[in-house]
Amino acid sequence: MKKARVNNSEEQDAEDARQNLAKLICYERLAPRSFCNSTFKIFHGMDSSNPRLSCLKFDTLESNCLEIYKAERQKVKETFSKHGGKISLSVDLLAHEKQWNRYLCISAHFIDNDWKLQKWVIKYSCFFNGIILKSLKEYDIESKMLSLTVGGTCALDDMVKEVQEDVEVPQLFHMQCISDIITRMIQSGLEEISKIIDKVRGLSWSRSEPLWYLTTFKLSEALKLEEMGEFATVEDNGWYEVPSKEEWEKVRSMCRIADRIYGITKGLFEIKKPTPNHFLPHCQEIRAHLLKESTSSDEFVRLVAQKMLDIFNKYLDDMHLVLSITAFLDPRFKMKFIEFCPSDWRLTTYLESIRKVYDGYVDNVVTRDQKEYPFSDSSSKEEEETEEWSETEAKVKRCDILENLGFVKEYCQSMMQSEHDMARKCDLDLYVEEPILPWTGNFSVLHWWNDNDVTYPRLSRMARDFLAIPMSVATSYDAYYTEPRVADCTLYSLKPVLANALKCTRSWKFGATASKVN
Repeated sequence: MKKARVNNSEEQDAEDARQNLAKLICYERLAPRSFCNSTFKIFHGMDSSNPRLSCLKFDTLESNCLEIYKAERQKVKETFSKHGGKISLSVDLLAHEKQWNRYLCISAHFIDNDWKLQKWVIKYSCFFNGIILKSLKEYDIESKMLSLTVGGTCALDDMVKEVQEDVEVPQLFHMQCISDIITRMIQSGLEEISKIIDKVRGLSWSRSEPLWYLTTFKLSEALKLEEMGEFATVEDNGWYEVPSKEEWEKVRSMCRIADRIYGITKGLFEIKKPTPNHFLPHCQEIRAHLLKESTSSDEFVRLVAQKMLDIFNKYLDDMHLVLSITAFLDPRFKMKFIEFCPSDWRLTTYLESIRKVYDGYVDNVVTRDQKEYPFSDSSSKEEEETEEWSETEAKVKRCDILENLGFVKEYCQSMMQSEHDMARKCDLDLYVEEPILPWTGNFSVLHWWNDNDVTYPRLSRMARDFLAIPMSVATSYDAYYTEPRVADCTLYSLKPVLANALKCTRSWKFGATASKVN
């Protein structure tokens, strides 16, 4: 019997070790197959510290990971079902670093009850057909969709149309990824000097990631070498040519335009999860820069700036409503900032458009205490004492006196509607009429709405939804890719079901639903 207890203890220890290893893989960016590698086991002492773990098979590890994923997914679904607001989706196209494999990464964005912005991956798949709708149905969030932001490629347009046709919501905002728009702008300018870039590439070019700011950086470095006379003795031959003086000037002009745009967007994309109220000011800064360059006396500069401006103006025209609403919900901006924007861009019926969106929110907030007073009529106290009504009879008489009168019913309904409309008006109008918040550093719009959600109960619900809309599917250096962004290398060669499970659980790790790693 003693030997059996020892064996049971060892078996339990082995099982705990396997579970902890599965949790480590689910919550950290580690390649699962490496843990089943014999060299890895020996190096980390898995053979000596736990002989049973040394025999761990990948199938067992995979099964344990999927069990964790299923448990965590159920928590996510419960969170979504309890979430009273809207949920926005983002879809990004990712690529295998060395192969032609493509992956679709679908994330849900929402602001939780603590006014914290959450971004959870709900699907990671190499199968594209109907995958967005399947994901929505899997998590039962079709009716909660507010927006869909797509990045990576225009090839996803058909998938977006499918969602717009099949998902029944009052208004679904189709958002374009701003980082992809900016990349397309810069590339339109680089195309104008593509032949010159080929010449510079032959003179001085090192291999790097496909990021447009790295391209302009290398061009700027080549300009410095040219100014130092490094290419003065280089003669044209069959392999490469040396750019002319005029061509170097075009490179310099292109780098100046692109570097300014990079300077504007760098601070924005450095934020891990930027709220959308930041984007309209940055868009206006980019637009002002391009407008200035489009009036240059240099013909090449005017051409490049105008091409970029055409692309950017189209984006602003398409996205103006969400950009305006989210800026309006920043108490430092409100109406004043929109009015300050150039009149040829801003929406003329701005406040009316916001009010239409605002009116779509059902106000369930009680604005004042509704007290019930005991029934009384014109009878004297003595008469009341002589009446021997039962409680039921009193209730019937109380109803018969007024509530059976149709005219009074109409009056009550009219007053209720009037009070409802007044409460609705006061919420939005009070916010508009309040002074603009003075500009302060490190301001958090989510913290502000968390502190003021009682003051503006209905508008705060709208803010909770719209301030979660992702304007870009990528941040950091991923926002500057000129090719499809790189997929997670730790998920290569895994079965689709396991790759999806790990991608999702890793994104849920810091969410309220994620289990702690023991």
